[in-house]
Amino acid sequence: MNIPKLRFKEFTDEWVYYKYKDIFNLNQGLQIPITERFLDYAPNRFFYITNEFLKPSSKKSYYIENPSPNVICTKEDILMTRTGNTGKVITNIAGVFHNNFFRIKYNPKNFNKDFICCILNQNKIQNKILTLAGSSTIPDLNHKDFYSIKSRFPKLKEQEKIAKFINTVDKKIENIENTISSLENQKKGLLQQIFSQKLRFKDENGNNYPNWEKKKLGDIATLKNGISKSNEAFGHGKKFINLQDIFNKSYIFNDNYSLVDVTEKELSENNLLKGDVLFVRSSVKREGVGLPCVIMENLIDTVYSGFIIRCRFNINENIYLHYKKYCFLEFSFRKALLKKSSSSANTNINQDNLSKLYVKLPCLEEQTKIADFLSAFDHKLENQKAQLEHWQQIKKGLLQQMFV
Repeated sequence: MNIPKLRFKEFTDEWVYYKYKDIFNLNQGLQIPITERFLDYAPNRFFYITNEFLKPSSKKSYYIENPSPNVICTKEDILMTRTGNTGKVITNIAGVFHNNFFRIKYNPKNFNKDFICCILNQNKIQNKILTLAGSSTIPDLNHKDFYSIKSRFPKLKEQEKIAKFINTVDKKIENIENTISSLENQKKGLLQQIFSQKLRFKDENGNNYPNWEKKKLGDIATLKNGISKSNEAFGHGKKFINLQDIFNKSYIFNDNYSLVDVTEKELSENNLLKGDVLFVRSSVKREGVGLPCVIMENLIDTVYSGFIIRCRFNINENIYLHYKKYCFLEFSFRKALLKKSSSSANTNINQDNLSKLYVKLPCLEEQTKIADFLSAFDHKLENQKAQLEHWQQIKKGLLQQMFV
């Protein structure tokens, strides 16, 4: 079919198939050694666009002098990574582009830049690019393979109207992402202020609560690794909590989980009770190790993965259920945990090292106030994340229905 399912009513022409070699022209970027890059801007220097620039956490900028004109791009150009993180499309950036990028030149009399970016970001085109780039350790897309790709395009006026509409949705998504980033940074600041006790809560008479206690985790709780099973054991038996469940949730209720076949002894030794905290014991990503998840109800018929450590508090320790998550996420605890972790292929923390970490415990009433305050903040974050998911799904549907 040569027309999209969803279309502005003033357009009726069929879309035309073009092979990329007939409408695009590629330039490969420039490899500049680290020793020839500058860290500070000067009037005669150009911003150097590298893969480092694509990382959201990157704060480092490079500049180079006297580049060849054919590796200088303007905000009207389209860049796409050709190797490594292949297929990443960026625009609205001026500078000199690295050898890892293609610059995609097009005729603006016939094609709209933002529409082209939408085409290149379609799932079917991204999948095609990744297939052509190969499955080696470092995927690499060459000129010939890129030129072999085909897409359908409408006339320029329709391209412009579609692109403008999609950009409105993108702006909405960007605003929500900025709000989420701002709230997450605010939360980090609040956690630091609360747990350094620069920010204190007052009792009903306006007085500070008693001084906090620092207790070694191993003195107030018992730690235990989960169980490991062969593939044949899964698909039937008792509920099983794995690493992904921890990454996806801060609290665990009696939801639907994977099933695993376990003995009665394994079940009795590795079940879960309300108030238990599960820690990620091993993670590919360093920031993932030690992430906590609080069990919110008795799960006596549920066990947990060997990549997880269960922390069960002594019965005489008064720790508010919702406070547990925040005391294990605060900066000094996380810093100490990562310092005690080991790295090989994965980053790991063991029971012994985890038991030696200190937890900061205010009185129960102040714990409650802290947790309730931060939970309200989390609620704002979750609402924004739900909105983000909603608008991302809207865009996904539009890309499927407004393009051929």
